[in-house]
Amino acid sequence: LANFQAILTGGEFWQVLRNTLYYIVPYIPLMLAASLVVAQILSQTRRGVTAFRVLYDIPVLTSWVAASLIWKTVLSPEYGALNNILALFGIDGPGWLLDETWAMPAVVLVSVWKDMGFFGLILLSGMISIDRGYYEAAELDGAGPWQKFWKITLPLIRPILVYVMITSMIGGLQMFDVPQILTNGKGGPDRTSTTMIMYLNNHLFSKNYGMAGAVSVVLFLVCAVLCVVVYFSLTKEDDGLTKAQRKELKAAKKAAAKGGK
Repeated sequence: LANFQAILTGGEFWQVLRNTLYYIVPYIPLMLAASLVVAQILSQTRRGVTAFRVLYDIPVLTSWVAASLIWKTVLSPEYGALNNILALFGIDGPGWLLDETWAMPAVVLVSVWKDMGFFGLILLSGMISIDRGYYEAAELDGAGPWQKFWKITLPLIRPILVYVMITSMIGGLQMFDVPQILTNGKGGPDRTSTTMIMYLNNHLFSKNYGMAGAVSVVLFLVCAVLCVVVYFSLTKEDDGLTKAQRKELKAAKKAAAKGGK
């Protein structure tokens, strides 16, 4: 209990919790958007899509350590490829990992690049399982590509989207590899990129196992609460009834069952 009190009353824990939430808030929508766009392209039966699928899946085959080391070079403010490309357009690139403002966005960028292949494959499996008859009927009614995507594709892959959002949120709360490697384990600058797992790892490294265990329990509770909120926010019944109507129907069925007995 003293460990929990020390965590919740200390400023360092709340800082790393804010850092972690600051990471997952842009990471989840950006990763979903990128995965949906590319999965939609890969679901088409056009020439050259097979080759694009191979290129798209390359980050999935790359380990987190290798990907982080590659991006550490790309994001270098001195000789990094990204700042050199921006310089071609007359833009002065930021310090990225050396800048408090851009350190966490850089971690988000690397994570989206790495994860969109994995989650895109999951979304692709849902898209190609949709009956093509729905799209043909929509085309006969004059629906365009955008309408077909919003009215047919997204509703039919909603269970997969819920799974992707929950698993990506769990992965985001447990993010460790990318900021650990990009910042040489320091979580800098000024601990602005230190995540919950890095904070936990610091206690383990210093053999403060009691504090590490308390942090892991708090992380579990935060993860559980957020996952429950996301699940109930995105799942709904497909019977066309409102929550109040469904409650009344359930009460009527219950009363009828009692009357039958």
